[in-house]
Amino acid sequence: MLRRLTIVILFSLLGLTRACFASVSLSVSPVDGSNGLRFERVPVAGAENKKEIHIRVSSTNGNRYQVFQRILEPIVNEKGDALNLQAIVTQTLPNSNSAGSLYLQNSDHLTMGDQLLYSSSQSGASDSFMIGYALDNNLFNTSGSFRGRIVFTLRGIGNSSSDQVTLDVMLETPSSLKISVKGAHNLDRIHIKSSDTSDKTADFINVSFSGNSGQEIRIYQETENFLENQTDEGLGVGLLQLDAQGEGEGLRIQGLSSFGFGRTLIYSSNKTEDNFVIYFLVNADQAQNQAAGSYDGKIKYIVETAQGQKEFPINVHCEILPVFTMNITAPPGGVNFAHVIANNPPQNKEVLITVSSNLHKSYQVLQGLQTGMTNQQGKEFNNKYFNIQVEIPSGQKGRTDFTEFSPVQTGEYPIFTSDSYGSGASFTVVYRLQGYARMSPGDFSVPIRFSLNQK
Repeated sequence: MLRRLTIVILFSLLGLTRACFASVSLSVSPVDGSNGLRFERVPVAGAENKKEIHIRVSSTNGNRYQVFQRILEPIVNEKGDALNLQAIVTQTLPNSNSAGSLYLQNSDHLTMGDQLLYSSSQSGASDSFMIGYALDNNLFNTSGSFRGRIVFTLRGIGNSSSDQVTLDVMLETPSSLKISVKGAHNLDRIHIKSSDTSDKTADFINVSFSGNSGQEIRIYQETENFLENQTDEGLGVGLLQLDAQGEGEGLRIQGLSSFGFGRTLIYSSNKTEDNFVIYFLVNADQAQNQAAGSYDGKIKYIVETAQGQKEFPINVHCEILPVFTMNITAPPGGVNFAHVIANNPPQNKEVLITVSSNLHKSYQVLQGLQTGMTNQQGKEFNNKYFNIQVEIPSGQKGRTDFTEFSPVQTGEYPIFTSDSYGSGASFTVVYRLQGYARMSPGDFSVPIRFSLNQK
C-alpha cells in the first residue's frame, strides 16, 4: 500500500513540473536596433523608406500557435490628425522562417483589425521570421510628427497559449507644402514701364501656398542684380516701388515700399494657406530724372520653413520711356497789359515754364515774337519799354542771358539753356511794360511762342 502511494505521488510531481516549465513567448525586435518602428524623416518619393522587424517565438509546450498584428492606438500627429493607414505598407519577408507557414506575403496596409502573419508547424516548434514596413508618400493625407502603437499577439490553436508585445510607431512626414511664385504675364519675368504708376496698369507677382502644417513660413524678396542699362547706369533708388496686396495678416510691407538692395521680408505667418500679389510701380517724379532706356536685373523670392528653403528667381525688365516735354503756365488772359498810359507804374506779367527731360542731352527754351507789342488800334509799343527777365530758382541747374530786365526783341532766340546733362528745370519769365511820354494809351498784347529744342 505504501509503494502504490509513492508511485502516485511521483507521477503527480512530474505532471506539475511539466506544467511549470512548458511555455510559449513572443519577442519583437526592430532590425535597426531602435526600440520602436521609427521613421524619423520620411524621404522624398523614390528613396528607400523601409523598416524591418525580427519576430521570434519560443515554444516548449508542443502546442500550435499563430501570430497576428494590428494597430493598437491610432497613429496621430501633434494636432490630433490621424494618418491614413494605407500609407503604411506591410509584408512578411519570404523564406525568413524555418518552420510553419508565413502569411501576408503579398503587401497590404496596416489596419485596426488582426492580420495573420504566421502559423506554426503541427509540432508547435519555436521559429522566427521577418516582417517589413514601407511608406507610400503619395498616400499621406496630412503632415507632422506622428505616434501610435502596434501590437503583436500570439494565440494558441486549440489551446490557451498566448503572449503579446506592443511597439511604438513613430514617423515624421515631409510637409505637403505647395508654393507658387510666378509673374502675372510671364512665369519668371516682370516687365515694368515708366508709365506704370498705379496697380491698374502695373505688372505683378502672384505668390500662393497651401498645405502648410502650422509651421512658420517666411517669404523674402532679395535683389541679386540691381537693374542697370547697357552702360551700367543703375536705376535711381526709390524709382521702383512695391505694393503688396492680400487678405491675410501675414504681409510685412504695408503701402508703397521702396525697391532696393538686399533682402526684404515680405510675408510671415503660420497659416495653412494664403495668397497675395506684389505690384511693381514707378515713381513718376523720379522717372523724369532717370535716363531713358532699358534696365535689366534679377531678384529672387526665398521661402523659408523649418524644413529648409526654396528659391524662385525672377528676371526684372524696366523700360524708361523718353521724356522731353515743356509745360507753360501763363497768367489769365495771356500776356496782356490793360489800360496802359504814360504816367502809370509798370505792369508785370509772369509765365511759368517747366521742362521735363530724361534724354540727358542739353536743350534750350526759345522765345519767338513775330511782331512788336500793339494796342487795339494797331499802334505799336516801343520795345524799349517792353522788357523781359528770366528768374531761375537758387540751386537749380541751367542758365539765362536775361538775369536783368532787357528789351524784348522780335524774332526767335534762346531765353534758357540747360546744363550739359539736360536736367529738368522750372523757371519764371517776367514781362514788364512801362508807359512812356507821347505813347498811344490803351490795352496792349502780343502773341509769344515758346519752343523746346535739343542742342
